[in-house]
Amino acid sequence: MATNRGRFQAQGGGIEKSEPWATNNTIYKQNGIALINNLEIQLTPAELNARNIAIQKARNFVNACPSDGVPPVKKSYSNNLQNRSIRIDVEVNAGIAFVNNLNN
Repeated sequence: MATNRGRFQAQGGGIEKSEPWATNNTIYKQNGIALINNLEIQLTPAELNARNIAIQKARNFVNACPSDGVPPVKKSYSNNLQNRSIRIDVEVNAGIAFVNNLNN
């Protein structure tokens, strides 16, 4: 089983789309941003509009992680605090993720 596992997921409003990872390789911040970008591409314009702020919050979380990454964690971000079911989830399910990029 892969030592580093997790996913970014768009949830709520009738959708469940995700970008998972499962690897023995280091998950750098740049990998996390690329996975978020891949998830963003899967969304229709309306789905993206309902989550555009949440996606940026997920990117901010990845970029703000400590240089040695984060252990398993689950975070959810939404555009609207009154409707938190429409959201972007960040899940690090095993291992460490979002280590500083090689060029940092």
